[in-house]
Amino acid sequence: MIKYLFVTLNSLALFFYSLFLDNGTVTVKGNFPANIKPGTEVTAELIVNKGSMGGFAKLQIEVPEGVTVKESDSKGATYSFAGGIGKWIWTGVPSDQEFTVKLILVADASVSGTKQIGAKYSYVENNNKQIVEMTPVEVVFGEGSSTPAVAETTPAATPTVDATAAKTAETPTISTGDEPNSLVSVVRTITKGATSNDWMINLKIKKDGIKGFARYSDVLPEGFTAKEGKVNGSSFSVADGKIKFVWVNVPTEPDLEISYTLSGTHKDNINLEGEFSYLESNQSKFFKMPGEKLPFYDAPVAVETKTETPAVDTKTETPVAVETKTEAPVATETKTETPTNTQPTENTAKMGGDVSYCVQIGAYTNPAVTSSKLGSMYGISENIRSEMAGGMTKFMVGKFMEYRLARNHRETVKGKGVNDAFVTAYNGPVRITVQEALMISSQKWVR
Repeated sequence: MIKYLFVTLNSLALFFYSLFLDNGTVTVKGNFPANIKPGTEVTAELIVNKGSMGGFAKLQIEVPEGVTVKESDSKGATYSFAGGIGKWIWTGVPSDQEFTVKLILVADASVSGTKQIGAKYSYVENNNKQIVEMTPVEVVFGEGSSTPAVAETTPAATPTVDATAAKTAETPTISTGDEPNSLVSVVRTITKGATSNDWMINLKIKKDGIKGFARYSDVLPEGFTAKEGKVNGSSFSVADGKIKFVWVNVPTEPDLEISYTLSGTHKDNINLEGEFSYLESNQSKFFKMPGEKLPFYDAPVAVETKTETPAVDTKTETPVAVETKTEAPVATETKTETPTNTQPTENTAKMGGDVSYCVQIGAYTNPAVTSSKLGSMYGISENIRSEMAGGMTKFMVGKFMEYRLARNHRETVKGKGVNDAFVTAYNGPVRITVQEALMISSQKWVR
């Protein structure tokens, strides 16, 4: 009797432990056939374990040229497919902790060889966008692989692989569509609050054709607090010394109007410094507001700072006019125009951390695969590093401070036969997304 009671208690303990262990882990994995005959359709699955996350979410699959994805069971999502990318978007993700999206892969008669399929799941946690990627899988289109099998040196492809944790996505985030170079302007207006220690900060952002993810932030002066005002569909938060308004998808109207109340004891040389950032054509764009002293209020005064940025030209840098206008009861006006360059830096690594880029040449569960075997297989003489992540051994070459140099090295490695090589990024010893690295280092993504 005691024995059975002990077994029962152990089983219950394991059950509750598994619940707590899995509840906070967000993963995405796929069920794909190892071989697909050209000119046919096959069913596949993407399985999402969303943990305790809810609200807005997006699931995305990227397939090679000659392959399209048709909707089957979308679990209430809005589905679209264009340019080799299929997207499922939920305004409210399914309530089940784990759910399966079914899809149909349609292979054109002309597609052949070993191709790679990738997927990722995006969601919002603590007002920040998080991305979890499925390790890319290889599918053979045709009768057999285009690469001859080598005994004990050619790792077996794994059709179903769990994703690594959020923050390990290895490709830049893709925007919701092609967008024009945008004419963006930001107007910050400061007015007197309810007391001499309160200031109303109003911001009007002309976003032009910007879509998808965007963020506005002001640096919070030391010793001050901030309270939300008008949020215009964003998520408001105060964290890490910043006042943040974050949009997963910016509203469709051309202007965004937001506001907040700043409270604290005024001191000399308190500056408001802000930044509007967004994605345009797969690239991170930043527009910085000029530093502005927080005014004293002995009488009602309206202070307006206006930054206007012309259309971004990746080949030229155009000065931006900054206008400061002060209005007081006395009929006086001071107007200053100062050329200010607010364009993003193209390739200069302005490091906000120890950011570096390298090229990943493979990720395998087979312990027989080693750096020396991969070097021998592909004729790579440079040092091949390895690390364990998500139950797999990942192999990397090179270390670069500029994404552009890593991208060029990726093409060199592909020329040696590593067709699935791609760029990944690190901030010190921590692996981060390339998108995060580009934003931290103020660099541009290069196709």
